[in-house]
This record gives sequence, structure tokens and C-alpha cells, in this order.
Amino acid sequence: MSIEELRNKIAERESEKGKVEAEALTKTTAAESEINSTFDPIISELKGQLSIAQEEIKNTQKHLDEVKTKLGNAKENVKKLSNDIKTNEREKATALKEKSKEIQVDKKAKIKYLNTKIKELYSQIKEIEKEQTAQ
Repeated sequence: MSIEELRNKIAERESEKGKVEAEALTKTTAAESEINSTFDPIISELKGQLSIAQEEIKNTQKHLDEVKTKLGNAKENVKKLSNDIKTNEREKATALKEKSKEIQVDKKAKIKYLNTKIKELYSQIKEIEKEQTAQ
């Protein structure tokens, strides 16, 4: 084989190589187009769903924070009310005890006074009976 023939074969091979590269590029472009047309709508839909899900998380987190705040406030209010009830119950018991003591002191004083008056009346009865028996 001569140099010219070898150069022609090299040129042929280079030409074939160019065709293979062009064919591969065409196939790659077609494959990309086909794959993109298959997956791009799916990916786009999933991105939309992801966006909605992220918004739901954001809203749920906001509501959770609000509920946590309300729960904290409610717990604080319950604690305050419970303490107020205990305080008022203690004050009530103390007030009842004091009032009962006042009533008992007043009762004793009135009974003592009435007993004194009753004794005076008995004394008067005895005097009248003495006078009646003396006559």
C-alpha cells in the first residue's frame, strides 16, 4: 500500500469518525429531548407539590406557634386561677372562723347578760314570795 492510499484510508476513517461523532451528537440531542419531555413535566409537577407542601409546613408551624402560645397562656391562667381559688378558700375559712368567734363572744356576752337579768327576776320573785308569806 502506498502513502497516498494510506492517507486516503486515514481520511476515510477521520470522515467516519466525524460521522460517528455527529450521529452520537444527534442521538444525544434526541435522547435529551425525549428524556426531558418525559421527566420535565413530572419534575415540574413535583416542584409544585413541594412548594405547596412547604407552604403547608409554614402555615402549620405558624398555627403550632399560635397554639403553643395559647396553651402557655391557658396554663398560666389556670395556675393563677388555681392559686386565687386556694387563697380565697383560705381567706374564707379564716373569715368564717373569725366570724364564728365573734358570734360566740357576742352569744356569751348576751347569755351572760340574760342570765344576770334572769337572776334578778328570780330575786324579785323570791322577794315577792317572801312578802306574800310574811303577810
